Amino acid sequence: MESNDIIIRLEKVSKSYGNKQVLKDIDLTVRKGTIMGLVGKNGAGKTTMIKSLLGLLKLDSGKASLFGEDSWDLPGEVKQRIGYVPQTQYNFNGWMRVDVMLEYIGAFYENWNIDRVNELTEKWYIDKKSRYRDLSEGEKQKVAIIAAMGHQPELYILDEPVASLDPVARRDFIKELIDINLDRGSTMLFSTHITSDLERIAADVALLKDNEIKYVGDLSALKEKFGEQMNLEDIFLEINR
Repeated sequence: MESNDIIIRLEKVSKSYGNKQVLKDIDLTVRKGTIMGLVGKNGAGKTTMIKSLLGLLKLDSGKASLFGEDSWDLPGEVKQRIGYVPQTQYNFNGWMRVDVMLEYIGAFYENWNIDRVNELTEKWYIDKKSRYRDLSEGEKQKVAIIAAMGHQPELYILDEPVASLDPVARRDFIKELIDINLDRGSTMLFSTHITSDLERIAADVALLKDNEIKYVGDLSALKEKFGEQMNLEDIFLEINR
């Protein structure tokens, strides 16, 4: 029986594209209420791992599960509990105005909180009457984040969610995540290459290198292992040599 407090589980997960192995025997457990940072160089397999968790890619071997349910066959009620921000934003419905797009997305969720959506669009200076395709990359990323937060999910899976945001917007977003975690106990898997952001938000970290997880555990313990005088970016550079 899967423990009720285990939200994310990967067991011996492997995935290849042709002859190129991207993930090899990945094991990872994330418990309820944890903010887990996922780090690794470009091409390390972070996005592949996230898509495998969400059932967007079929595994070669192993098992991925969310809330105890197999990721490849997630029931609708589990999908209602997840907020996902992909690394790349798509313009498939770019002709829509922002307010219409968010209303359309909200129709798929039982717990869509329009007041919360309006609060975030105003706070982050999004013109709701603009067409999505006319927004800047940073604004598109903000809309994607708002869409992921609108139904107040229990689990956030965020793939480089701040890559296109300026430093002020990044700080605002990270504060929102911390507040959500404190207020609602939401679980978060946060992929990023910006180590300063990771230090602000994550208590635990998983490091991907050479298709495998080389470290998973407490962030402060990792810093203690290498010496408190080293910053996180230098530690990751050292591990990736």
